[in-house]
Amino acid sequence: MSDESARIVELAEAGAKLGGPSAGADASLDPTHRSGDREPLTPSGDSQVGAGRAVPAFRHVYGPAKEQFVEVYGDPAAASATVVFVHGGYFRPRTDLAHARPLARALAASGVLVALVEYRRVGGQPRLLDDVTAAIDSVCAELPGWGVNGAARENLMVSGHSAGGCLVLAWASHLPAEGPRIRLRPLAPVTDLLREVADGLGDGAVLDYMGLRPEEDLAAYLRHDPRSRAALIPERVDVHSIHGDADGVVNVEFSRVFPAVCTELAGANHADVIDPESRYFAQVSKLLLG
Repeated sequence: MSDESARIVELAEAGAKLGGPSAGADASLDPTHRSGDREPLTPSGDSQVGAGRAVPAFRHVYGPAKEQFVEVYGDPAAASATVVFVHGGYFRPRTDLAHARPLARALAASGVLVALVEYRRVGGQPRLLDDVTAAIDSVCAELPGWGVNGAARENLMVSGHSAGGCLVLAWASHLPAEGPRIRLRPLAPVTDLLREVADGLGDGAVLDYMGLRPEEDLAAYLRHDPRSRAALIPERVDVHSIHGDADGVVNVEFSRVFPAVCTELAGANHADVIDPESRYFAQVSKLLLG
């Protein structure tokens, strides 16, 4: 296992210790709880990774499946901006949102509201993109009810790491031309599904996710592939990728040839862009939130 893959495992272990909503969480702890919709987060432990001052958090359910939920970090009433973050994992079912919890907590501690999206990871396409779309729509619709002020609602950033970067780029390509401005900040994104399949990258992860090769179901690829759909991303979406040039999981060349601004982090690997303890975190945070 590479150092960057091992680090993501460590982040996942730290995120698991930080904990999410427990099955027996007392909804009465949250005065704004609505049955079946929002549950308080109950930390099951602590970790040096992503730890720090207490960060308010709750869970928002956006669909009937058990994986269709969002963990929301930060104080809605005091937030200066809203960040929707979609975790990666190369479309593999085994990787849930735990490894992104330290990042979500660290960003929230800086004063923004972070909605960390979970999605159905079993069943392949189109479930993942459908779930990400539903989650973002649901979060944006709920922000006023959560007490998020108008300025923070308008200051919306959508980000995702690796496969999550692919999903948010694909999501943006299906948006209508008219609407509010959005800052899209993919981190080390998978941007070319056709090339991934042709070159057998990620141990065939994309082919496993898509189910068929492009020549067998081109329409599915043309719905999901960021590179094929780049021209369809509306002008109101400001796309700026962030990618380490030492990434050994998703080569930085994918971001270099994608038609959008890209900041390359010299020496950064795949894990560095989501690791609050990385020496690159201050720069990543500034690019995300600045």
